[in-house]
Amino acid sequence: MPRIRLIYFNVELRAELIRLILNHGNIEFEDVRFEKEDWPRIKEQNDFLFGQVPILEIDGEQIAQSSAIIRYVARMTGLAGKDSLEQAKADMLADAFSNDIIEKFHRIAFFERDEEMKTRLECEFRDCILPDFLDRLERYYVSNGGDFLLGNDMCYADLAFYRMINVCRRYLRCSHPRLRDLYHKVASLPNISKWEQSKPKTRF
Repeated sequence: MPRIRLIYFNVELRAELIRLILNHGNIEFEDVRFEKEDWPRIKEQNDFLFGQVPILEIDGEQIAQSSAIIRYVARMTGLAGKDSLEQAKADMLADAFSNDIIEKFHRIAFFERDEEMKTRLECEFRDCILPDFLDRLERYYVSNGGDFLLGNDMCYADLAFYRMINVCRRYLRCSHPRLRDLYHKVASLPNISKWEQSKPKTRF
């Protein structure tokens, strides 16, 4: 087995889906974390590709960019999709969860400084954007007729969905029974449950 190191801040953010995939796939890796105040020193001491994290090291070889790392570990664990069409659909879903929901949530929750604007954006996200997105996703899930998002075989998009719901949990106001069942199905997977119980508790 190659030596695998995942290097990132001591937060979930852009590394948590990578951690979920590796844990579900029972892939041994070193979860290297550091605090925000240590970043200038660590950046100076390490020749990180593009000068940013997360970084995945495979026997010393670096892979940068979270989306590239996610797709790599999905292929490593057999969760990328069984053929090129399913792989494209898994990528489509994972990108939608990240770009259309999680990134919007983070911009509102962590970066909006105007309190009046923040309240308005939160209401729009909670009452319009998220419910509409979940309505469309549940219809898509049901139309595929399987236990997981793309059928009866699990793929990394199911873990990306689980991650999205965890991020946006406080804004959930609507009922999507099939998606709720899917969430609990993923949460109850042995390695996911074990990870949630053992992982470091962080604010983000």
